[in-house]
Amino acid sequence: MLKKFLKYNLFVFLTGFFIGLLLLGYAYFIEPNRLVIKEVSLEVPNWDKELNGFKIVAVSDIHGGSHTITEERIRNITEQINTQNPDIVVLLGDFVSQLHEQGKSIKERELAMPIETIAENLKGLKTKYGVFAVIGNHDWWYDEKKCRTALESVGFTVLVDETKSFEVKNKTVTILGIEDFWKDYNKGLQEVFANLPKKNNIIGITHNPDTFDRTHDTLAILLAGHTHGGQVNFPYFGAPKIPGNKEYASGHVVKNGRHLFVTTGIGTSILPVRFRVPPEIAVINLNSQN
Repeated sequence: MLKKFLKYNLFVFLTGFFIGLLLLGYAYFIEPNRLVIKEVSLEVPNWDKELNGFKIVAVSDIHGGSHTITEERIRNITEQINTQNPDIVVLLGDFVSQLHEQGKSIKERELAMPIETIAENLKGLKTKYGVFAVIGNHDWWYDEKKCRTALESVGFTVLVDETKSFEVKNKTVTILGIEDFWKDYNKGLQEVFANLPKKNNIIGITHNPDTFDRTHDTLAILLAGHTHGGQVNFPYFGAPKIPGNKEYASGHVVKNGRHLFVTTGIGTSILPVRFRVPPEIAVINLNSQN
């Protein structure tokens, strides 16, 4: 009887061990190499109906040089974005990735891929009205000025508590780029809102979605990244760790009449795995709520 019991337990252990190895292999070798197009149509406030169908492609957390994120892959991502024929592209920060160098703080570590190389491989992006970018925590931990210079050198508009407006169908659309939440916890954000040139058709872009709690209700929507969706999302239990408010882990969030969309990003950070959170390009079609 004891022998049968031990054999059964050994069988269960080995089965669990091999299933675990298979799942780990999938999370390391397969899912990080995937790329999905996540398309949503959202009805948002403070958006003119003449602009219905305005298409935004949102990409975040490229983390150039991290696991699977080679120059070739960044160029492929650029090509996939272009197939969507977007009105605008928003790049939501964390372009760079630091190497794991023992004994050094993250701000002292070398980059896995130079920011200039990342920008060069993204410069083929094609849109109707422009490419807009914000700076993420990994970017300013490295060097915000260098990241901004590299992105602007390939024609992207980088916004740090700044706005950029353009005309679409005789309506003014404004992109508001908000500084990363972890840098100053958005202390100056209300002044930025007070100085907005228009109070309609405003798209907010930032890196960390925790900014959402401090945004103004005049925004049509806030777009963010940063969370990676946790990178690992277990059935039933969900993501073990989200760097911030779990309520803002991914996707479309509506709170007090305000709208947020969080994309789970492209690369990896800390652990080189993704499980049930594949790299994504988010395609967001905006429509008037009215």
